[in-house]
Amino acid sequence: MNSIIIDTNPLVYIYTATPGFGKEYAELLGELARKNILLIPKVVYGELSLIFRDDRELNAFLLDTGIVIGEMKPEVYITAAGRWEKYNKRRTLMCQKCGKKLERLICRKCKSEIKIRQHILTDFLIGAYALHLDGKTIVTNDKGYYSSYFPELNITTVG
Repeated sequence: MNSIIIDTNPLVYIYTATPGFGKEYAELLGELARKNILLIPKVVYGELSLIFRDDRELNAFLLDTGIVIGEMKPEVYITAAGRWEKYNKRRTLMCQKCGKKLERLICRKCKSEIKIRQHILTDFLIGAYALHLDGKTIVTNDKGYYSSYFPELNITTVG
């Protein structure tokens, strides 16, 4: 079985039943879980803890979905730090959907609204974690970002 990393945003969309994303990501993860191990790093667990009412509810959600909390090896942190440094040196607004660099807060290519917060170190840890696994696969709604800073990844998304 291959391991597939799940980014925070698809899980938030599922939990909050976000229209246009929640149901679609739930169906996608259900399909992927049949032939793969679904993993999140502990940093995703930490981010999710802000969304769920308490850790019991979060742990029940993970159990119900079959998602496992994985461990990161030291080399993951080194990879993440190197990509984070590259990001900080060329930091510009970029569309999270398509990866296009922007001057304004609306993507000219896909018309997506760009949120002020771009990316933080945990995003790079999640990408590096996926990169160091055999399948190099991540499920995320941030295709543009991951394809820019982790082009080696197999990126799965909906929409």
